[in-house]
Amino acid sequence: MNKHTSIKRTVITSYLLSMLVILASIHIVVILVFLNWEDRTTKSEINKTSLVIQKELKQIKDLDKASTIELINNKIAEFETTQIGQHSLYINLIYESIVFSAKSTEYIYDYKKELGKFQYILNSKNALIIKNLLLKFGDKEIYVQIFSDSDEIKNDTIALMNSLFFSSIFIIMISLGVVRKIDKIIQSPIHEITKTVKKINRHDLSERITIINPNNELGKLSMAINDMIDRLDISFKSQNKFISNASHELRTPLAVIKGYADLLNIGAKSDPVMIDRGLAEILKEVNNMENLLKKLLFLARKENNILKNNIISFEISLLIQELMEKQQLIDKDHTYKILRNQISILNADKDLILQALRELLKNSSKYTLENHEISIDSFHKRKYHYIVIKDQGKGIPKKNIKHVFERFYIQDESRNRQKNSFGLGLSIVKDIIKLHDGNIYIESEFNIGTTVTIKLPISI
Repeated sequence: MNKHTSIKRTVITSYLLSMLVILASIHIVVILVFLNWEDRTTKSEINKTSLVIQKELKQIKDLDKASTIELINNKIAEFETTQIGQHSLYINLIYESIVFSAKSTEYIYDYKKELGKFQYILNSKNALIIKNLLLKFGDKEIYVQIFSDSDEIKNDTIALMNSLFFSSIFIIMISLGVVRKIDKIIQSPIHEITKTVKKINRHDLSERITIINPNNELGKLSMAINDMIDRLDISFKSQNKFISNASHELRTPLAVIKGYADLLNIGAKSDPVMIDRGLAEILKEVNNMENLLKKLLFLARKENNILKNNIISFEISLLIQELMEKQQLIDKDHTYKILRNQISILNADKDLILQALRELLKNSSKYTLENHEISIDSFHKRKYHYIVIKDQGKGIPKKNIKHVFERFYIQDESRNRQKNSFGLGLSIVKDIIKLHDGNIYIESEFNIGTTVTIKLPISI
């Protein structure tokens, strides 16, 4: 038995149990209501009969004993006749210890007990409702005992229970048919979803689930699965592109190292100038590879969510002041200027923020002509701190701005190769800012300059 069958049987079993509990509860309530109604009806008929008896026997007050007995006998016969076709009631009249019974003397109960009250008596066959009365007419005393026969009530109850039972069977069968129909309607799109999902693998993510009704639960589930497949498709394509680009970037320095090694090996090692040049180029490419691998490692750790931030509280203005002083010492070809440097306390990974700012300044210096200015403006506004880096470089064409944060994106392939750029710097900067719940924006005009704005939350 597979899981689908097991779930289906569980649902049907649960449904049947629920139906049985509900129907049993309804049956009990209906039977109790019916019995209560029968009880009230029987008591009402007993009361009516007692009034009729009292009215019919009033004339015996003027009769002698023999006439009284004769009259009582006649009335018993009349009462028995009038009960035909009605709710079965039986009457016993007792006059001077003489019993006049509409049924049999064996059905005489303690007629002097609980006068005027209803009693419930369980005999060998039935449960009876009995009422004993004492009627006085002059010097004559007559005990009246009226009791019901529960055979009819019992038969009516059995008939009612049988009707309820068979109607319940009918209701359950109809309900099962409806459940099976609903199950088929529900399972059909689920089967379609399962069939489509089975076709999807990492080599073919083109399949999508057909959405019939986007407003119901299955439609929403299908949309969620399609969205997940879209994200997986983008992720796999990005991963493949990342591997391809990384391989391409590593291939170039490896080719240079191998070329110089082969050159030295075939005879250039006897030429001191070639040795120095070859070793310098090999060392340069090794440094480039080391830089590339560090960046790739950072991105890989970030992708796998294992990049742990060393969060501390620090003063951003001090970090910027120190950064700009060192940058001015390293780069003598440009002028570095601080416009504002407002005090703000940040809760962030200081080393990562420093790495991001260095990367942005290095990028600005790479594309800014000598003796031009690179400025940094640092200020806070409401709950955020802003760092704005502006250069007077070549700028970025508007059509390329949306691509600058993509990995391995290089705007000018030939020029960037000369500057040992791999197209990972801005991608890493964006990842660092995102790790700190911040945002980064770029505005640029071609041949005028570029402005990069970083927005970071301030510690409260």
